[in-house]
Amino acid sequence: MKRKASFILIYAALVLLGGLGAYLLLFGAREPRASLTENRMLAGFPELTRESVRQGTFMSGLEDFLSDNMPERDELVAQADGIMERLALPDPQGAGFEDDPVAAQVADLAQQEGEMPEELPAYTPQPTAAPTDTPVPADTPVPEETTTTVTPEETAAPDPEPTAAPTTRPVPTEKDLSAVGNCTFTLTKKNGQIQPVYIFPRENVLHAIRVLNAYRACLPADGHVFLAQPPFHGVASNLMDGSCISWGGDLEDTINEYSDDGVYMVSVQKALEQPLLDGEIMYFTTDHHWTPRAACYTLNAILRTMGVDPRPYDSYDFTVYRDFYGSASNGNAKYKRIHKPDTLEVLVPDTPVKGYRIYWDGSEVEAPLIFTNYNSYMAFLGGTLGPWRRFETGVDSGRSCLVIGDSFANCFVPFLASYYETIHVTDVRKDYYDGAHARWSISQYMADNGVDDVYFILSTASGVNTVGLMENLLRYL
Repeated sequence: MKRKASFILIYAALVLLGGLGAYLLLFGAREPRASLTENRMLAGFPELTRESVRQGTFMSGLEDFLSDNMPERDELVAQADGIMERLALPDPQGAGFEDDPVAAQVADLAQQEGEMPEELPAYTPQPTAAPTDTPVPADTPVPEETTTTVTPEETAAPDPEPTAAPTTRPVPTEKDLSAVGNCTFTLTKKNGQIQPVYIFPRENVLHAIRVLNAYRACLPADGHVFLAQPPFHGVASNLMDGSCISWGGDLEDTINEYSDDGVYMVSVQKALEQPLLDGEIMYFTTDHHWTPRAACYTLNAILRTMGVDPRPYDSYDFTVYRDFYGSASNGNAKYKRIHKPDTLEVLVPDTPVKGYRIYWDGSEVEAPLIFTNYNSYMAFLGGTLGPWRRFETGVDSGRSCLVIGDSFANCFVPFLASYYETIHVTDVRKDYYDGAHARWSISQYMADNGVDDVYFILSTASGVNTVGLMENLLRYL
């Protein structure tokens, strides 16, 4: 009797799934479309050809089409994100949920130690030697208070001097890594107590150093590799609400000391700490991303390490929206009645930028850098699109860069248009980059396109502690 009931249930489930598949094939949206909930393009119906069937791309594309056209998908995604947020379980591959509250992280750290203390003990980080070969940026100045409507008062700062592409590659420097240990990221409370937020295990730090050095070895002699790891809104809110007076850690100093020349990890904490304490809006309140202002401050800290005098944020022109609601409001009809909207400043490029999305077969379609008519985080690059994008800025700097990042990189990339002639972008997370069907390795792509500098802009959901993504960065190189 039990077997018969199980058979009936399985049969009914198969019929239901088959009917759902048939419905999607007949009535699902055939063309790719934007998803504001997931900040990406949903898959359209794949092209059916003999070649696509032989290579297996048709079936994988069909699976993506059926998944992305599931009825009530946005509602299901929003509910899943809400569950993940309550459980504080970031995607181990860095491809999905991007919110990581401090309290959950502290609890995780305590569990790693085998106990859950009622009061978190004070923590004193171990001193780390300052980098010897890597330039340290000057402290980021606090911009003068401005209104939300921005009008440029001056033209762009001089672009970096063009540099002829060298024919030699850098020679890696052998460094003794035996002294590398665990690294930490901490918050300092008002009472002086130091609270650990993240621990970066030694093996993860060493792997990050290997990744950065490997990319540096693929660049010209005057090339650079930069890593910036923006903390989450849940961490930054402690400085925004005044409950903490500072944040920082030793990860950046460690990576800078033990990486090859030309590799530099900028401290996002140093770049944003004082502006946060001064009340500048570095993170949205209705969205999990940082703001364009925070991205610009981080880039400017990076540029100073190269001796470039960066443009102040307020020298750019923006389209300003004062009624922006982001990812926190997805699937919650009551949210907008309770919470105030954010102000969204969408960068208006100084000159027209030509953008292209590049597919694995080498074909290209136009993909704008900025959508000034979007009151959404998707205004920046149109969201995350794979596998490659190229932006031609018209700036005569003689340099090209590659940005490898998660969605936090989307509002960072447009500010590079003042400094680079060509900007290349990719996101190696599993939803956007399929290494199994890659036409080029990343190193080949960089060589073919004359990339001089590489920027890794990876939030803490996709950064040093994201083992799967960091392994892919080497695998795809």
